[in-house]
Amino acid sequence: MARFMYWAVVLGFIIMPRMGFSQDTTQLKPPTKKERSKLNKKKKNPNAPKNWELNGYLKYLTSVYFLPQANPAMLQDNLIHNRLNFKWYINDAFTFKADLRTRVFFGEYTKLQPNYGKTIVRGDSLKNGYSDYLSWVLLDERGAVIHSTLDRLYLQYSKGNWDLRFGRQRINWGINTIWNPNDIFNSYSFTDFDYEERPGSDALRIQYFTGVASSLEFAAKAFTRWENAAAAFLWKTNQWDYDFQVLAGIVGNDLVLGSGWAGNIKGAGFKGEWSYFYTITDSTSNRHSFTGTVSFDYLFSSKTYLIAGFMYNSNGSTKANSSELFAYRPSAKNIYPYRYSIFVTFTQPIKEVFSVGLTAVYSPGENHSLFLTPNFGYVINEKWDISIVGQISLSKSGRYYVSPVQVAFLRMKFSF
Repeated sequence: MARFMYWAVVLGFIIMPRMGFSQDTTQLKPPTKKERSKLNKKKKNPNAPKNWELNGYLKYLTSVYFLPQANPAMLQDNLIHNRLNFKWYINDAFTFKADLRTRVFFGEYTKLQPNYGKTIVRGDSLKNGYSDYLSWVLLDERGAVIHSTLDRLYLQYSKGNWDLRFGRQRINWGINTIWNPNDIFNSYSFTDFDYEERPGSDALRIQYFTGVASSLEFAAKAFTRWENAAAAFLWKTNQWDYDFQVLAGIVGNDLVLGSGWAGNIKGAGFKGEWSYFYTITDSTSNRHSFTGTVSFDYLFSSKTYLIAGFMYNSNGSTKANSSELFAYRPSAKNIYPYRYSIFVTFTQPIKEVFSVGLTAVYSPGENHSLFLTPNFGYVINEKWDISIVGQISLSKSGRYYVSPVQVAFLRMKFSF
């Protein structure tokens, strides 16, 4: 019976996006005279813009884990990922947004994760900084988990130079591509490539625009424990064709001060950001932490896009094992397991519908960690695309050897 219910729910998630567009409204009672007048106006002008939007996607991701030191040496897992993005323009000043993310996990790897659904909810609570009342486990059995969450749910007020948001939202203060020391609210791991929207926070955000490219901003995140608190000010400005920003605030038990910039040098993009943390409650020598990253990017005439950069993390280790990459929880204070890292990323489109790319991250230290992410993409049409991604972690002890975990992904995506 449980298995029947599981597949019924899976089928429902597949059909739901299509059914959602078959009918715009559901009439529960006869319309009033005022409502009939509005309906007649819409009929006269069928091309009138709607005051709401609904879009999303449906993805299928199959993962193959290669475990050379384990038995079995290979595990296969599956993920069905559905997203519905809803936006309602209430009037000229107010906008309401709600995004529903539903995932269905099933396969051999899921079988090895006891209480996997509870683990997902607990992880979402840590990301959001608040008890996750907008997260539901619809099924949590051995080898099959269904989880649904509203990762965006906020009311926005925009008028004149003011912009206010209240609710679950993404506060993205980062500038760089892979690591973001300024992203003190919504830190994420770049290895999680399947979550393009990135996590959000239950927060209040207030922006006041002082010019075309300048603003003052305040944001504060809801929390149940002090170590999950975050509140800060951000100032943005533009000088000498560069965008600059400065932030100051408190994150948990730390005072934080940070800055970032974005500009170009002779056609090459030049970006960087850093954050300094001072622990209030620690009286030892470990009170000071610093994270920083800098990068250059360039688009060649052949459409090859190249990014290269460097990262320093004072809380990182020079002895970290490469297998830790798949399990670590990043934060702005500790954005990567390693103390130093050099990264290079390139992408190359081929005949407009194909693309190939590779990201390589080298971390000098005792193990000389090397992390490789090759990828291949194919765009079938404006709604369908396919991608293949690999995650290969290597360490060096005399010579390079493969770490205990390697992963390959095949993803199919339908957007609507």
